[in-house]
Amino acid sequence: FTADDIVFWFDDVVMDAELTPAFPGWLKSGGEPCTLSKVDDYTVKFTFANPAGLALDNFAFSGNSIINYSKHYLQQFHVAYADADELAAQVSEAGFESWYQLFGSKVNTSTNPDLPSLRPWKIQTKDYTTTAVADRNPYYWKVDPEGKQLPYFDKIFWNIVQSTDLIPMKIVSGEVDMQAMYIGFPNYTLLMENREAGDYNVHIWDAGWSGSVMFFNQTRTGDDELRELLRNPKFRIALSKGIDRADMNELFYFGLTGDVIELYSERVQNDAEIQDYFVYDVDAANAMLDELGLDQRDGEDTRLLPSGRPLLLQLFGHGSYPTHRDVAEVEGQFLAELGIKTNIDFVAGELWGPRLQASDYDILCYDADIAPGGLFWLAYPRTLFPVQSSTYWASLWGWYYETGGANGEAAEGEAAGLVDLWEQVNVTVDPDDRAALVDEAFYIGAKNLWFAPIFGGDLSLCVVKNGVTNVPERGVLAYPVWSPKLYNPEHFFMKQ
Repeated sequence: FTADDIVFWFDDVVMDAELTPAFPGWLKSGGEPCTLSKVDDYTVKFTFANPAGLALDNFAFSGNSIINYSKHYLQQFHVAYADADELAAQVSEAGFESWYQLFGSKVNTSTNPDLPSLRPWKIQTKDYTTTAVADRNPYYWKVDPEGKQLPYFDKIFWNIVQSTDLIPMKIVSGEVDMQAMYIGFPNYTLLMENREAGDYNVHIWDAGWSGSVMFFNQTRTGDDELRELLRNPKFRIALSKGIDRADMNELFYFGLTGDVIELYSERVQNDAEIQDYFVYDVDAANAMLDELGLDQRDGEDTRLLPSGRPLLLQLFGHGSYPTHRDVAEVEGQFLAELGIKTNIDFVAGELWGPRLQASDYDILCYDADIAPGGLFWLAYPRTLFPVQSSTYWASLWGWYYETGGANGEAAEGEAAGLVDLWEQVNVTVDPDDRAALVDEAFYIGAKNLWFAPIFGGDLSLCVVKNGVTNVPERGVLAYPVWSPKLYNPEHFFMKQ
């Protein structure tokens, strides 16, 4: 793997309109794309037209994709290098309609065992049905202090289940060596009680993001009446005050997660008015809803909208995360005390993206990319800045930004100011100045309560089979740091 492979990635993938229709935002600064040049066989140079304050953060996160593009292997699937007739035959044989679809399938590290890799293990599975297997990469570049080539484990097996609800049962029955995702913290007691029988230990890791959050959809489509209501800050505050967070902390985390306000920057933590948004007060919440003209109710004690319809809110979420679904069920019970009906709508993973883009939900139940102490993952700006189509509280605003106005809707009001702030963050190199900009975004977001956290920092259960060595007892499970990669799993081994 040399600089030529990175040049291939940039010149023939990033710059190819069919493979990359829109130039990646993480490779821009001030709206201008960067350029790439080869210095020598093992050095490349990225040049930005403007200061690139987030360049290092972006390379640490999104930059991992660079190492997936081995030129000597992938050029046989690229229209600029391959023989036209041979490429057409490969496209047809694979069941695709175009060369770029074939190319995309070949660069997938999860499904192509033939793709050269710099990682410790190489996937050997093409059809993910019941199991997946990765073999030790004989060309992996790391050795231990004694000169032994890593990784220690020869194979990694994944048991594939149809529902995340089955994972705790697999753990209890002793079928799992390590698992730190999709367990659900409410299973803590079950797992602790069965440690001896299952021959494992249970660690509590910080998730690196918040617990479940209510994201109020500001770009709600298909229902103008609910859209207007969701855009009313008093309505959002009323719903937030109708949730008993202390009760839910005990129910879902046994009281172990922190206070919601700990997620925010110091400026927000010192603001008494914002702090009050998260204080449980049913009387105040009901009074606020009455003041909004929602004081009429039907025979089932459900509030009526100005049109005369019952006030029914859809709580939308991702079906792979059982805790969010369970939290949504309890949120629905609290909202019922305010005279609001709810419908729980959690969908399979393949429907998640299309539903976000459709923006046809009322409240999305998921975690936010913030953690206690005002920690904010700059790799995921969507929580504070509406600049990604996965901005849960305004997906159409984010889509508008991502596509340069070609799709979605332009952000409005103070949210439009957040877009400007994000542009400043991108070109600000000094970390203190950048932190001040993020702090301002924290404050604007908290004041407007576009999203209302239900818990403080999320906690994750990490189950480790007895004998598996070098796994930390306390860790962080977070996508932006590619956990557990930061703990060097190539050093994990089974003690005999």
